[in-house]
Amino acid sequence: MRQYLDIKDKHPDGIVLFRLGDFYEMFFEDAVLAARLLDLTLTSRDKGKDDAVPMCGVPHHAARGYIAKLTELGHKVVICEQTEDPKLAKGLVKREVVRIVTPGIVLDDEVLEPKRPRYVMALVPAPREGKGKAAGAASSGGEPVLGLAYLDATTGELAATVVPAASAIDELVRVAPREVVIAPELHAALDEDPVPPRAHALHALRARYKAPWNPAPVPSDAEARKELGSLVVVEPPVALAPAHREVAIRAAAAVVAYARSTQPAGTLPLARLELYQPGDSVVLDEAAIANLELVETLIGKHKQGSLLDVIDETSTAPGGRLLRRWLLYPLVDVEKIRRRQDAVAWLVERPALCEAIRKALGRIADLERLAGKATLGIATPRDLGRLRDALSQLPDMIALVASGADGAMAQVAPLPELLDLAACAVPALPALAERLASALVDEPPPLLKDGGVIRAGYDAQVDECRSLADGGKESILAIEEREQKDSGIANLKVRYNRVFGYYIEVTKTNLAKVPAHYIRKQTIATGERFVTPELAELERKVLTAEETLAARESELFRAEVAAVAAVAREIAAAGAALAVLDACASLADVAARRGYCRPTVDDDLVLDITDGRHPVIEAMLPTGTFVPNDCHLDPDAEQLVLITGPNMAGKSTYMRQVAQIVLLAQIGSFVPAKAATIGVCDRVFTRVGAADNLSRGDSTFMVEMRETASILAKATRRSLVILDEVGRGTSTFDGVSIAWAVSEYLHDHIGARTLFATHYHELVALADSRPRVRNVSVAVREHKGEIVFLRRVVPGGASKSYGVDVARLAGLPSKVITRARQILGQLEGSAHLGASPQLSLSILAPAAPADAASPADAASRATEPAATSPVLTKLAAIDPDRMTPLEALQLLAELKALV
Repeated sequence: MRQYLDIKDKHPDGIVLFRLGDFYEMFFEDAVLAARLLDLTLTSRDKGKDDAVPMCGVPHHAARGYIAKLTELGHKVVICEQTEDPKLAKGLVKREVVRIVTPGIVLDDEVLEPKRPRYVMALVPAPREGKGKAAGAASSGGEPVLGLAYLDATTGELAATVVPAASAIDELVRVAPREVVIAPELHAALDEDPVPPRAHALHALRARYKAPWNPAPVPSDAEARKELGSLVVVEPPVALAPAHREVAIRAAAAVVAYARSTQPAGTLPLARLELYQPGDSVVLDEAAIANLELVETLIGKHKQGSLLDVIDETSTAPGGRLLRRWLLYPLVDVEKIRRRQDAVAWLVERPALCEAIRKALGRIADLERLAGKATLGIATPRDLGRLRDALSQLPDMIALVASGADGAMAQVAPLPELLDLAACAVPALPALAERLASALVDEPPPLLKDGGVIRAGYDAQVDECRSLADGGKESILAIEEREQKDSGIANLKVRYNRVFGYYIEVTKTNLAKVPAHYIRKQTIATGERFVTPELAELERKVLTAEETLAARESELFRAEVAAVAAVAREIAAAGAALAVLDACASLADVAARRGYCRPTVDDDLVLDITDGRHPVIEAMLPTGTFVPNDCHLDPDAEQLVLITGPNMAGKSTYMRQVAQIVLLAQIGSFVPAKAATIGVCDRVFTRVGAADNLSRGDSTFMVEMRETASILAKATRRSLVILDEVGRGTSTFDGVSIAWAVSEYLHDHIGARTLFATHYHELVALADSRPRVRNVSVAVREHKGEIVFLRRVVPGGASKSYGVDVARLAGLPSKVITRARQILGQLEGSAHLGASPQLSLSILAPAAPADAASPADAASRATEPAATSPVLTKLAAIDPDRMTPLEALQLLAELKALV
């Protein structure tokens, strides 16, 4: 137990799996916790004693599943192995921690999602003003900033930036790390009550981003440079400020140091650190990523039903990961967008070649992760076999892409820049493929311990041991034949038993011919048994053959792993080039099958879409049934489009499809439209739907207002803003007033291209006072008392909301619908007479009960002179024809207060 306790002391925050024979055992509080989480039987060591130690265990061959479950639940798992042969150990068998599995650092293929990266992220607050070398790292206005870095340990992808603390949640959601690490002192402060000021920003982030948060040391500037060593640092187009750069690099060093601490026996596959600015791509906040369902659905959080699901026809895991990144980081550089479009268009124009490329890619394994596993020292024989097969296909892939048509050499237009596979033609890769082909069997086993890894004829010692491990049959036969010939004893036999091992048996009639160097071992009824030094040596070799074979195969295999690790960067680069090809081929395949067009993307601000379609909904419907619609937005002419119409008519679908078309265009994809011109957007904002966030103490209306406030604070003239029913979470007057004021602010002060869907028909009057406001509506046809949604967006505002009709379609009881129509008619009638909704509700009062005043009493009171009323006085003084809608709303509020 002392050995276990020493290891546990060094890893107090992890569950230690301690190898004892064929089991991993857990003790003390680890055992209690694991037994509950994994549904294991909790027993104890030294049963019956007062100080019995709780324990539980799992078989070592089945540990992967248990480890995966613990990490998915947010726990660290510390793997402690026996590092010496128990047969050779003197005293306690030596044990060491060989790796640590955390939620963000998982290397098991059975747990990893092939098309999704597995990130661990570090967050490092910038020093306060006047503190340390990075003083002044706060953003303008004194807002605190965070250094943010994330790492995928399976591929070595490493990136870092600096973000304002208030908007760090957006980058967290976009990167989607499985684990977040921060400085130990800040981690402890998060659980203090009250939380100290220095941890406020991180405390708010942890409350909103539900992933395990763990402590990790943050290096100083000097330590950070040492930690990152000779990594290539790639700077963004617009360099980070010097202070910000230091904070970003410290965050990168922190996440690298944390990852290295989990792999004491391996080397991380790191080659470069990419520094970036969030504004180098379209900025997508938490709401936009969720509301537009870019990578997962709002309900259920599934990939199926998302925009990524529609466009992801990639054949390889790296291609899938890259396409996901493209969608979350759309480009803003027009030239880069057009280069991607050129690559997609080149493949669209060559459908047969595109299909051949996609099939060929499907036969190539994940080069990025295989290179990473070799660098980490955890590659299996099967991994190297898959790598060998993949590398051997690279020359054919290069020739196929260059050929232009199904592999036949033909004269074609030059390859687009993005499809240049020069990284796949590095001389080291064919040489490595040839080496692996000569060393490994055609189908290597899953694990090295299974044996049979090295190809016959590659190593003389392996061949000899393999022959001896089979009982040394060939050697025995050769000895037997030679001894028969030399001795002249034709029936001499070489045999084996467990007592004497190998021996030569000679019958009584031939004992006189036995050579002098034979050593008699045993007399039997039919003759005698002898041994020779040669047989004794053969016996020794046979008995140790399996052990020697395993050791030799392991030695040779490790050499092959080292050879792969030596060119891991070249392998990863080839994998990255194939990923680009795969992503472009996926976009080309979708464009060709679904009839997408190549949009014109430029730096102008005009957004013009002809017959646009919602890519996700269209994919779910029978071909040709989706109703397309146009959209035109221009900050100089039609900047804000107000969309009215009933629920279920398609307002939200229309707005989402415009946003999704814009994002598809800016990743370089073709788009679902007849034609499209996309003026590049710097940000896409959405205020769609509403839900209470009780965990944060926010009501529906508060969530709505927070998101709207964020839009008004961050949107620019180049942004695209999608607003759906702003103001509906409060009273009608408040809601109309807020919606009106928000619209005016977007029009007058920001100038962002905006789609604004609303049920407040009062807002259509904005077009009379604001020159860049246009009204459109979703057409509805009434036929024999029924409504038909035409899904067509047409000019002009809607005349009514059809809310009662939608309620009927939703299944409300007929009595409820009938009564609702009565009430609606009365309210509309009173509104035409100038009464406020509150006053008109008196019309809806039920008949008076039996004990109420008689009709005669009521009539006599009605004939009495009316008292002077401030409400009537105010009403008499107004001129409705001269009032603006906003003035009318203000008047209604005043009348309500008077009443």
